[in-house]
Amino acid sequence: MNVSSWLKRTAILNNINRLDAELILARAIGQDRVFLYAHPDYGLNAREETNADSMLKRRQNHEALAYILGKKEFYTREFAVSPDVLIPRPESEDIINLAKEIAPKPLKILDVGTGSGCLAVTLKLEIPEAEVLALDISPEALEIARQNAKNLNADVEFRQSDLCSALKNDEKFDLIVANLPYVDKNWEWLSPELQYEPELALYARDGGLELIKRLIQRVPKHLNEQGKLILESDLLQHDELKRYTEQMAPLRLKKTSGLIQLYS
Repeated sequence: MNVSSWLKRTAILNNINRLDAELILARAIGQDRVFLYAHPDYGLNAREETNADSMLKRRQNHEALAYILGKKEFYTREFAVSPDVLIPRPESEDIINLAKEIAPKPLKILDVGTGSGCLAVTLKLEIPEAEVLALDISPEALEIARQNAKNLNADVEFRQSDLCSALKNDEKFDLIVANLPYVDKNWEWLSPELQYEPELALYARDGGLELIKRLIQRVPKHLNEQGKLILESDLLQHDELKRYTEQMAPLRLKKTSGLIQLYS
């Protein structure tokens, strides 16, 4: 079977789009998509066809393409991912954009719940003068994050920590970012692809806000004067977060699309 015939075979599958099929086939034969267009008559050997069919089956079962390929682009850079970490989302890039708009630029940055390390690594590369510390409760996630920092030459410190528990009382930051679990398992619109992502990084109790509220309680002691916290949450959670932060006298809240900014 050649490239052209394999792709034609996938075209009749209802839940497989052309781009996914091309990326899967390119990965199976160790090439890029340009190779597929330049060599439609390339004949797949038995190993390549078996690998392509196996990955295709996983995609048909709603496994995210990023896990199948083992990588995901974030802020123009390629990050390794595995089922031990949440897949980086394009909307999380807004955290980077907001961080870069802060003046003066934050020189001490903390990323809580770093997962793949996409926020911490990107912040270090985009604001190279900053000192960046990243925390995560999962040792498996930290292994992926360290791999990404090494691959992208980003000097980031990593610590295993349940939220901020590994911080010393006197450690303070100009900026704290966090994309914590904020999904409620009872939400009706959840995608079937989410079943493959780590529950630890995805779901939280209290309508998805348990960990975010715990972090907000700890944040004031770790923010420098005029320091900022940027959180990601669902838009439907913003009103509840506003009510909650109003109880925290040291914090003021500003809503920006899917993000929450808290100011000391």
